[in-house]
Amino acid sequence: MKNKSRFPPTMKNLIRYALSKDGVAVLRKGSGQHAIFTQGIMDDFFDVTKRKMEVTDLNLDIANMMLSRWKRLGMDSKALGYRLRWFIERNSIAAQLGWTTADDFSSITIVRTTDWRQSRSNVPTPDLRAVKKSSAAKAGMPLIDYFETHYRPARLVGKSPRTATLYRQVIAAFAKYLGRAPLVADLNPKTVPDWLQWLLDNTELAAATVEKDRTHICALWTFAAKKGWLAEFPDIRPIPCPERVPDAWTDDELLRLFRACQSARGRIGKVKANQYWPALLSVIYDTGERIGAVLEIRRDDIDAQGWLTVRGEHRKGKTRDKRFKLRPETIERVEAIRVFAQERVFEWPYSDGYLWTKFGKILEAAGLPNNRRSKLHKIRRTTASNFEAAGGNATALLDHQHRRTTKRYLDPRVVKETQPADILPGIGELAKAILDGNENNDRMVSEFRAFLEAKQARNQSDRN
Repeated sequence: MKNKSRFPPTMKNLIRYALSKDGVAVLRKGSGQHAIFTQGIMDDFFDVTKRKMEVTDLNLDIANMMLSRWKRLGMDSKALGYRLRWFIERNSIAAQLGWTTADDFSSITIVRTTDWRQSRSNVPTPDLRAVKKSSAAKAGMPLIDYFETHYRPARLVGKSPRTATLYRQVIAAFAKYLGRAPLVADLNPKTVPDWLQWLLDNTELAAATVEKDRTHICALWTFAAKKGWLAEFPDIRPIPCPERVPDAWTDDELLRLFRACQSARGRIGKVKANQYWPALLSVIYDTGERIGAVLEIRRDDIDAQGWLTVRGEHRKGKTRDKRFKLRPETIERVEAIRVFAQERVFEWPYSDGYLWTKFGKILEAAGLPNNRRSKLHKIRRTTASNFEAAGGNATALLDHQHRRTTKRYLDPRVVKETQPADILPGIGELAKAILDGNENNDRMVSEFRAFLEAKQARNQSDRN
């Protein structure tokens, strides 16, 4: 890439330029205030990566990483918008100068731009006059406040932060339907069922997702009813959810996926993406563990003999530790992404949602489906299916309490489940074999032969 500027390609020199109204990079007359703003961003970048920011860091991945960090620190949307605009403008200028490649930042959203309330009428606030005076104050409490001050301290002690996040998401979804902040009194036999049915009829959410919402909202409702704040308990039947056939990656698909990981561009924090993704996939494949637990693995969880201990506090249910033997090549890949003073093996500096976005791009690069069932959990199903097919116990591997849970992970194509086409004769094949005198001397053949002879005798009798 040819440098089109008389200055070396550094962040300090990039401050000399601005975008004109036509979007063209031009030398700016003064840069005092802009230099202060830029220095603040560069200082924050150094705090995260422990290195100075370079022009090549003006890309989508770094922007996502920094915006996620600023969001976690509580920065408001206006300030976030300024910083996103800074990344977009700096990248455009650097690309015009030949210092880096142009990137597309359109996938980053700071605030929701559509008003979901335009497509429906607001649900009126429930009448609290029908509630007992002693409970009216509680029933009129905002549902999110009730969750944070009453339900969470009593029911979610020891649960992961992710569990609390799921409850907040359900309350937010309920608010979207109501067109206002929900109250405890909205947990009633009219409003909640109407909301669940509306989700099934008017959204593209899967039945399993709506069932999850039903479970969470009914848990909040039951707790309030037990406290005496609501007169009625929930009595909503579970939503029928079709059970999907488990699917695993074939060997060819897994190889294509791994090659796409090796060709990934950019960095994940301080690590090259084409080293990060192969190491991550190798650990998941060797262990069959969930992505949440794998991201929490620390360097001292892997011993000198190549045994990995996944800590129980990071595993689903938080019940117990699990130990796995890693392949030598997996250990090599994990060592290749070692970063000084970084405890976690797979440090993910972006938002949780961005993990699925990035992995989705790798799936597309591999020519594989990019949907919910093709994400990292499919590698867990692949490991379980291959382990079972090789004679192992997938229930013990996945640490399931019930075999029926494991069956949802086992691809019948891999575990070689016996199918009707494998053992039953084809249509007309058995009858032909009997009439030709090539039948086997088993009970089924004998009974079928007797059936044919009796049928022939009846047909002959009918003709006579």
